Amino acid sequence: MENDPAGDGSTDASRAERSGADAFSSPDGLLEIDTIMSSFDKMETTKKPQVFMLHNRGPRYNMVQLCGSMDAWGARHDMQYDQFTNQWFITLHLKVGDEYHYKYVINDQHWVVNDEEPQRKDASGNVNNYCGILDTDLL
Repeated sequence: MENDPAGDGSTDASRAERSGADAFSSPDGLLEIDTIMSSFDKMETTKKPQVFMLHNRGPRYNMVQLCGSMDAWGARHDMQYDQFTNQWFITLHLKVGDEYHYKYVINDQHWVVNDEEPQRKDASGNVNNYCGILDTDLL
């Protein structure tokens, strides 16, 4: 009689047939875990967390958002306010090897650059903040 570890009268072979076992499964499940971990590890090497921060100057802003080339300037990312440091912040996971231009949007109307971060003109002559996510940053 074949192995019946579940005690339900089924065999390893019959359970594999019912579950639609394919090339990614193995009797001990390790191949499945290896496949999942490989996908996770691959993602970790293609994106890197980047923190964006803006000091709140003067009265507290109602809202600050980040907008940039990481989303083709089509999305605004709401930032969080830290009352202890008086800063707005957000962490985005950006693709390694690319350079990103961005601006901060204060109270949904004022587009500003952060003077404390690197700045560069884009192809249209607009001054933006920028960051480059380099492969060496992962070391």
